[in-house]
This record gives sequence, structure tokens and C-alpha cells, in this order.
Amino acid sequence: MNANYLFPEAQYPFHSRYVYLLVNMITSKDFDVSLVDMEILSLALGNEAHTLFQDISRCETASEKLNSIVVDGLALKVSVKKRLKAINSEVSTVANKAVVDVILAQYQKKIDDLAHQKQEFLKFEKSKLEKQKLQNALEHQEKLKQQRLEHESNHVNFPDFGVFDVKIKSRVANLLNQLQKKAISEGDLTWLEGIGFANEIIYKKNNFHIAKQHLDNWIIKKKPWELVNASAAYRKLDRPNIIKPILDNLYPFKFTNNNDKLKSALLTTYGGVCRDTNNFKHSLVLGHEAHKVTPLNFRPCTLLGAVYLSTGEFETGHEWYEKAKERGFSQKAYDNDIRSIYHRVSQEMKKRLKINLIETGHNYKWLGNKKL
Repeated sequence: MNANYLFPEAQYPFHSRYVYLLVNMITSKDFDVSLVDMEILSLALGNEAHTLFQDISRCETASEKLNSIVVDGLALKVSVKKRLKAINSEVSTVANKAVVDVILAQYQKKIDDLAHQKQEFLKFEKSKLEKQKLQNALEHQEKLKQQRLEHESNHVNFPDFGVFDVKIKSRVANLLNQLQKKAISEGDLTWLEGIGFANEIIYKKNNFHIAKQHLDNWIIKKKPWELVNASAAYRKLDRPNIIKPILDNLYPFKFTNNNDKLKSALLTTYGGVCRDTNNFKHSLVLGHEAHKVTPLNFRPCTLLGAVYLSTGEFETGHEWYEKAKERGFSQKAYDNDIRSIYHRVSQEMKKRLKINLIETGHNYKWLGNKKL
């Protein structure tokens, strides 16, 4: 236990300074204290304090003297504590208060100067610590700035695709740079998807390039199947209005030169474009015409089935889908078609179609099992 902690200053202002002076008399830690002054002060405080002083004086070493303050000082503390409780004063009535005040005042300036020095030292240390913290913060900010600049110099952003922090000259960066100008391969798109860089914007951008490429191949090279591919691509992009004027002008596709497969494909995709733009009447005409050209092809049948279901002629629509399945249209593709049709029609038609689907045994989970 530290001797200075024996008497807390707030509770024992006189005896805390007395013990503090005793410690400095022994150690000269903060300043020199006269042995004579301490003996007079001890006598002035009373018998208990003088007894403590005598006990300390009998010790030979500084360590023994300090230990005596702690051990023998406990008896003094007990007396002072009792006195505080009894008369609300730590100094006894027989103490020479005037002498106590004089000697304590004699050393008070030294105590105050030391306290001031300590306070100034603490301020200095605090200021030094704050400056060091500020310096460390500035150095940290500069380090982060350099790291950011280095990172930015080695990475590139593609905000149009919603992709950021791509390493320069990486495969991802090269593919996205290419995608800004033209389509990338299906394999490259699958690779981007596998590493988490593909998104809806990228898919649409690639499909847009593909659609434009197909259309350019038709316009420039007059490759008929490219017109079919362009129509399918623009439909996939939900941009049928781009291809519709071209198909309007080319119908009835006399350039097919008796190629029934090509003509049926053009009629069917044109019918799909008309369906996408809600021109159901012309879509039906084109679907029936395509079916006449290739009666064993399921694609015209699915077009007709979709249009009839979309316009409320449910029985006829189901009949055409049955014909499509007889011609090779898979059950999975059929289920996907039904779901697509349901989600595309108006709310009123959706209610009617749902009732019809449930009544005809189409118990899809996404449809629910109750009538609207």
C-alpha cells in the first residue's frame, strides 16, 4: 500500500498533507522537508501523530520508515476517524492548530508549485498524445489515399453495366469492354455468370448486340434466316416494335423461293411479333397461314394456342396446344407457355383463364387451387 493513500485528501486534508510531508522527509521525492519541522508538526497535531513520528524515527532504512508510516499510521487513522465522527474534526481539541497551519502553509507553496508542474506536465503529455494521434490519423489517411489511388490505377468501373472495381486487363474487363461494342459468346457469358459478374443489364446488352447483328446480316447480306433470328432476338428483348415495321414491309415473304420451312418460320415469328403488340387478329391469320405451309411443325400450333388462350377462346387454344404436343412440343415447354400467357394477360382475362385452367386439370402450384 502506498503511504500517501493512507489519508485521502478529500476526507483528511490535514493528515493527508502531514503524511505527504513525512514521505518527502524520508525520500526527498518531490522536495526536501526539514526533520525539525516534521517533529514540531507532529507535536502540534497531538499525541497520536507524535507517536507515529517517533516510531518512524526509530527505523533505520527509508524502506522501514515508509513501511512504518503505513503500519503504525493505521492507529493514527483509527483515532482521526473516531474524532471525525465524534466532533466532526480530524484535528483534536488539544492540538496547536496555529502551529499546524504555519508549518503546512510553509510547505503549501511547494506543494502547489509541484501540483502546477504536474498539471502542466499532464497537459504537455496530453497535447503531445493528441498531436501524435493527429499525426497518426493523417498518416493513416495518406496511406488510405495512396492505396485508393493505387487501386484506382489498377481497376476500372463499368457503371453502364452496374459493375465496379474490375482489375484492368483482366478477362472480365476485356469482355465488358467488348460488350460495349459487340456481343460476347455464350461461353463467355456463362463464365461471367459463374464468377458473379453477369446481371440483367449485361444480358440485355448482349441480346441487343445479337439482335442488331442478326438484323445487319439480313439488311447487308440478305440472309433470310438472319431475319428470323433478328425477330426472335428483339422479341426476347421485349422490343418487337423495332422489327415489326421491317416484317410489315416484307410480308408475304415472296423471297423465300418455295422454302416452306423458312416461310413458316417467318410467318410464325411475324405472328409472334403481332401477338406481342396486341394485334391478335393478324397474329391468328399468320399462324393459320404458317400451319398450312408446314402442317407437321408444332411452332405455328403454339402461336395459335397462345393467341386463342390470350383472347378468351380457351377451348380452341387448348386444342391447338394438343396439336402442338402431338407434333413434338414438350410438356415442360407447354407448362412454361401456359405460365407466360397467364402472367401476360389483363387482370380480367387472368381471372377467366385461371378458372378455365383449374377446371381443365391444370393444377399448377403457382396458379393456386381456388377459383377467383
